[in-house]
Amino acid sequence: MKTFQDEAKCKEFMSNSVKDIQSDDEKREEELAKLTTEQLAGLKLRKEIKDKLPGKNGNFVKEYLGTPDEIKRGGDREYWIYKRPISKFDTESMPDKEITVIFKRSFVEKVEHKKP
Repeated sequence: MKTFQDEAKCKEFMSNSVKDIQSDDEKREEELAKLTTEQLAGLKLRKEIKDKLPGKNGNFVKEYLGTPDEIKRGGDREYWIYKRPISKFDTESMPDKEITVIFKRSFVEKVEHKKP
């Protein structure tokens, strides 16, 4: 294969392969390392999210939290999953791993989180 004879192309190919192999946790650690102190201070508090969202519709959630990273559907529920750092427990804690907004009939039923 000519690609592997050209060292520059080989290194580029291998670096792309490493990115594909990275696990979700490794990608998350990279994202957290890139966050500045201002961005960390600007994250929403988990309690505020859990108090504010129940009963709201999808448009409100998109405006409040942004577009979800993943959307899943099951039965009569829809799950909006935010894997990027958008919330934390208090001002000094690390960001949550994941926030899941659960909709039932187009309105937020509840909000779940995964601790860091």
